[in-house]
Amino acid sequence: MTKCKPKAKVPEPKREPNAQERVAIERAKIYCRGRTQPLTYEVKKIEGGDITIDVPHNDWGGYEVVHRATFGTVSSEFANRMGGQVGEVMRNPGEKMPGQEQINAGIAAVAGIAPENEAETMLAVQMLGTHSLAMDMLSKAKCATTPEHLERFGTLATKMLRTYTTQLEALAKIRRGGAQKVTVEHVHVYSSGQAIVGNVTGGPGGTGGGRLENAGQPHAPALTGPAALALQADPSMLRQDAGRDPVYVTGREGEEAMPDARRGQWDRGSEG
Repeated sequence: MTKCKPKAKVPEPKREPNAQERVAIERAKIYCRGRTQPLTYEVKKIEGGDITIDVPHNDWGGYEVVHRATFGTVSSEFANRMGGQVGEVMRNPGEKMPGQEQINAGIAAVAGIAPENEAETMLAVQMLGTHSLAMDMLSKAKCATTPEHLERFGTLATKMLRTYTTQLEALAKIRRGGAQKVTVEHVHVYSSGQAIVGNVTGGPGGTGGGRLENAGQPHAPALTGPAALALQADPSMLRQDAGRDPVYVTGREGEEAMPDARRGQWDRGSEG
């Protein structure tokens, strides 16, 4: 007697995307069109657990150029070596060789960093390995069943995450040429002679001009160092102030240089 097989259950059709989802889809399309498709390997496993890597299209010469540019070099040997190291750090624990998904994910990460030379490429691959190891340690810490294991794997994860941050800072330093830009926006010079850097105070009418404050010192600030920079930032500050006492002209004939209003350090505090 023949038994009838039960009919396979037909899955219900999915709903259409709502308005918000359609907006997100359109934004994602714009983003993807603005990015370059990263290099990919065509990976095939062979006997013994080894793999072969092939070109995914028929333009071998174009693929080789993209391959070298992805790893910031004109050397095919260097690009091949870096590609192999990407596979090493991306393979799953316990596996002899990485799969196509692991390798191409790692290459996409390197392409996102966009190294411009061999030094940046080596740093990018190191960052990839550091991130991969940090994620492994975080996963082990999450599954830890004892406080000792939690502390051990958590400590290793923290070290890797700090290392990754250091690598990011090193990459940024390389790309800016090691130079650091320091901008002095506002300098307060107090009677103690100390200069404190702060934000620029807006002038009347929202002009945004900075000013140099000396807290009513009887001595003039030296026009060198940060104070000079603050004065040069707003030349309009060098003007006559009608609210101050006038300076009387001496009775001597001829033009003479006025003495600097700054007193020597030995004169301070001598007044009774």
